[in-house]
Amino acid sequence: MINKQNYKIKENYSKDVLFDVLGNFNSSGEFVTQGGRNQIKKFKIINNGKEKEINIKKFGRKNILSQFIYKYFIGSKAKRSYEFANKLLEKNIKTPEPIAYFDDYTDRVTGEKINFYISEELKYDFTCREVFWNEEMPLDMKMKISNNKDEIIKQFTEFTFDLHEKGIKFEDFSPGNVLIKKEGDKYGFYLVDLNRMKFYEKLNFNTRMKNVSRMMEFRIFVEKFSREYAKLYKISYEKVFKKLYFYVTVHKYRVLFKDNTRFLREIFRKKKN
Repeated sequence: MINKQNYKIKENYSKDVLFDVLGNFNSSGEFVTQGGRNQIKKFKIINNGKEKEINIKKFGRKNILSQFIYKYFIGSKAKRSYEFANKLLEKNIKTPEPIAYFDDYTDRVTGEKINFYISEELKYDFTCREVFWNEEMPLDMKMKISNNKDEIIKQFTEFTFDLHEKGIKFEDFSPGNVLIKKEGDKYGFYLVDLNRMKFYEKLNFNTRMKNVSRMMEFRIFVEKFSREYAKLYKISYEKVFKKLYFYVTVHKYRVLFKDNTRFLREIFRKKKN
């Protein structure tokens, strides 16, 4: 069903158990993310006599040229997710525990070749989306955040600074891709959706500010973040705020333009096809 070179499984997980759950991906499991190109499902498995909850991300297929580039030059999204997760953990950056990746897994029914990334299910409290954006949320979650928002932002800033100091440029550093879990009197920040990431010796100031600009939109949060980051980076608050707010504004208008031209782009895409 799959070439041995096209997958990797952590030693403490059963290959047979994971192959079995992949074979039933379409007919079982609970959707975490549905629709779009990629799907994520949650499964319960028995591994070495213990029940575990895992997340399986199924990556949609790209066109032939993209598949060739991913396979032979940069590695599949599944493979990169697994390798980057392990690299983050080596650098003491949190992410749900990586379990395995599978490239070119052949679906038993359709014959389609699919790439999967498997990680442990993380029971988190909320994401950065609920902290930095006006999102609808349950009342108990809203109370947890509103009563501690300044402290969450302070600790998130420390986490971001640590990420940057370690030379990690997370290309998809956006609100939904940072899961937050209360751990004692601290908050743990866990990165997900890992397939686009770069590792450098160091990141310059401009790159740092551009990297975090997708995380927030409202001026008040840019101010709070900038104040804390300036202390850590040992430069003036004004310099941090000016640069970050510039990139936040650029991103805001880019998204606005994209939303307003989506209808036209859909028309051209249909004509092209």
